[in-house]
Amino acid sequence: MELKKIISNSLKVLLILLIIVLAYFVYLVVWTYQFHANQDKIVENVDSVFYQTSQIIRDPNGYFGVAATVNGLYTDTLLFDTQASTSLAKQETLDLYGAEYWRRKPMPTFNFYKQVYFSKLYRVNNITLGDCTLEKVIFTSVPKDNGMYNALYRPVLGRTIMENMVWKFDMDNNEMTIFSLKNKEKLKQETTGFTLVEDGVNNLPLCSEQTDSLNLMLDLGSNYDVIIDKDVYEKLRQHHVPRKYVNFRREGLTDTIAEFSGITMYCNGVAVPNCVLDYIPSINKNVAGNLFAGKMNFILAGENLYIKQRTNTLLNDCNGFPALGLGINIRNGSICITALEINGPAEKTGLMLGDKVIAVNNGTVSVNAMSVSNGKLEKYVQQTNSLTLEIERNGKRQTFNVTRESE
Repeated sequence: MELKKIISNSLKVLLILLIIVLAYFVYLVVWTYQFHANQDKIVENVDSVFYQTSQIIRDPNGYFGVAATVNGLYTDTLLFDTQASTSLAKQETLDLYGAEYWRRKPMPTFNFYKQVYFSKLYRVNNITLGDCTLEKVIFTSVPKDNGMYNALYRPVLGRTIMENMVWKFDMDNNEMTIFSLKNKEKLKQETTGFTLVEDGVNNLPLCSEQTDSLNLMLDLGSNYDVIIDKDVYEKLRQHHVPRKYVNFRREGLTDTIAEFSGITMYCNGVAVPNCVLDYIPSINKNVAGNLFAGKMNFILAGENLYIKQRTNTLLNDCNGFPALGLGINIRNGSICITALEINGPAEKTGLMLGDKVIAVNNGTVSVNAMSVSNGKLEKYVQQTNSLTLEIERNGKRQTFNVTRESE
């Protein structure tokens, strides 16, 4: 009798747990449906004949953006991210906008730094992009303890807004055109001469003479050219010797990244020359980033992608790891050396990961959170032939001179 009672009670507990799990699952389905319904309403009032052209906004990191006015008061540049499920902003930026708390996401979110968190969602009344007004735009708040915080130097427009409009990037003429996805006639006109890649935002087919065909996601929020997985890396290294550098991503996570430069990639017959392919073990995915996108003319139309080879392919410079062999970024609240090429010029001078950077070339370029986050410091390091770095290590200041090695 005692055994039967135990079994009966256990079954009751399991039934209760099953009901709780099913109820939570139903709640998630309903919540997700309502969330997407709210997101779709953002562009409901955009006129089907809306059409505007402006100069392309692109910052030193390579991110694409658009000038916007939030809640009729605050003017800002919003960057594009084709893979972020919502728009993103720091909490203090949302406070500045006068955004109102909307709700908390009931399912966990995993960020680029493999942190797990439950997002707080906020809503602004409107965002104006020229003559276009988006209403009730939802943002995910990014707090200071989120690994994305330092990288998020400007607010981001996410996938749910981008896939409900058409965005044409004419890199040859430095023009960005926006119009309504409902205007099929205009879409037909603007895509003339372009090659259609169906579902190209999520499944971008690429190949090269050195790799098999592979599918990537197009991520304008990724500050890379092309990221490859281990299978592609193993094939490439049979024929090419990569540059390797150690990258300190966050506490407890250091990657040894392999980089292949000068690779011509092909997408549906369109050539994209001088690509830089990076294998990052902790990511281990195939991703085409904003640097890759900038090497072609392209149109985002929902989940479809239209592409066209650029007229002047000589402009498609390699944007790999700096020839000086070091990267500077923000870690643990300090500006420091976060990447070093193995046996590269910087490492040979004695620089080490974690060295705090005090000054670069005697103050020629600013060393602060903004210059690091917006890519100005990185661009300077990319383009210069030599650097004088004043660093702090174990409480002592030292000076190192790094010079580009002759090829």
